Amino acid sequence: MAKAKKGPTAAKTVALENATPDAVGLPLFFEKPATLDSVRHANAGIRSDANLAFARACNSVPLNAIEFIEAARCYPIVFSNEEQPFPVSVFGWDRSNNPFITDANQWQADCYIPAYVRQYPFTLFEAPNSDKLYLCVDEASSGYVEKISSKTTDVIPFYTDGNVTDATTRALEFANAFYQQSRITRAFCDDLKRHNLLTPYDATMRLDGTEKQLKGFLMVNETAFNALPEAAFLELRAKGWLPFIYLSLASAVNWKRLMELARTAQTSAIAN
Repeated sequence: MAKAKKGPTAAKTVALENATPDAVGLPLFFEKPATLDSVRHANAGIRSDANLAFARACNSVPLNAIEFIEAARCYPIVFSNEEQPFPVSVFGWDRSNNPFITDANQWQADCYIPAYVRQYPFTLFEAPNSDKLYLCVDEASSGYVEKISSKTTDVIPFYTDGNVTDATTRALEFANAFYQQSRITRAFCDDLKRHNLLTPYDATMRLDGTEKQLKGFLMVNETAFNALPEAAFLELRAKGWLPFIYLSLASAVNWKRLMELARTAQTSAIAN
């Protein structure tokens, strides 16, 4: 069993240990998550040259607040419209096509790759009624190799002689860091909601007479933010939330970029 060090805001122990994820409500991209286990995955591993084809059929992914400074250069940053909102980076209008994935199944070179994408095929699973988190791998991932043989090349094993490899330890640490940042991000979103700073928003694009819309998300209401009482504004500043608010507002300029990408894609389709 391998454990990651508990962070300053951690409430759960992070471990590699037997557990069974619930098949209901699987996170984005995941189809068959299984907790890493020294017996089940004794001869398993992950391809070192795995591509990003798994992220092609989506138009948004979750985003931690710490990523805003990079993501705001490339994508609109919005918030999911649910009981507990969470930031999302939007890639385009087509829910089945991510224009930032190239024909070679790599991310567009000049754009930030969200940590949620870089984390896959790993994630942390919160076991019900437990104080532990478990590192899971998606066994349905194209990069997953169930059994490494002497003829297998370019595959990094999860275990060697029953001990986790450095690669597995790095995956655990990355997933733990993502989880810790998601807890901070949820606190940020809770404060936005408490101060009524999130409002429903629709994005509309007209392309050669055809109208496309994205609905069902929230954005920071700049008018409401500017009208905050001084005490509320100072509270948000003291918590360090102001840069995240400003970055999310500034990211709205990227809606124009998404429109340009959509027009380029349509022109290319017509040409072919």
